[in-house]
Amino acid sequence: MNTQDIITPLAQFIEWTFNTVLVPMSDGFNWAVIALGGVGLAFWLRLQAKYNAKAEKEGSIM
Repeated sequence: MNTQDIITPLAQFIEWTFNTVLVPMSDGFNWAVIALGGVGLAFWLRLQAKYNAKAEKEGSIM
């Protein structure tokens, strides 16, 4: 038994996993990350607008 007997099936399994699982899921995952970023941005901008309005009302805005 040599090293190639161990490495070749492992490499084939990793390649199969990549082609079967990761490639089909990648497009949906990318869109989910973009959507999460958009939701986070909208949430942050909403909070920032509230903080700015409160600071302007109290006169502590710089």
